[in-house]
Amino acid sequence: MMNVLNEILAIIKEHPQTKSSGVLAAALASACNTGYAVSLLDVSASLDDNGKILVDRLARITQELDYSNGAQDEALHQLRVLGFIH
Repeated sequence: MMNVLNEILAIIKEHPQTKSSGVLAAALASACNTGYAVSLLDVSASLDDNGKILVDRLARITQELDYSNGAQDEALHQLRVLGFIH
């Protein structure tokens, strides 16, 4: 799977009940499928610098060296299993 997706999923799994994990999950879903969205206000207010860097990378996901549609599908599957999306 793509490095940026793995990094975000690791954070979400480690702290599943935090507001920041919810925002990261929304950003991840949005980067994987146009049917999802994330609030930039939530990104600004809820994420630390590392979280904002990760969201910035998601905004440019197709430029990641290991970009993969299959990895995006797998990330969405994991978000469903974790209960962040339906």
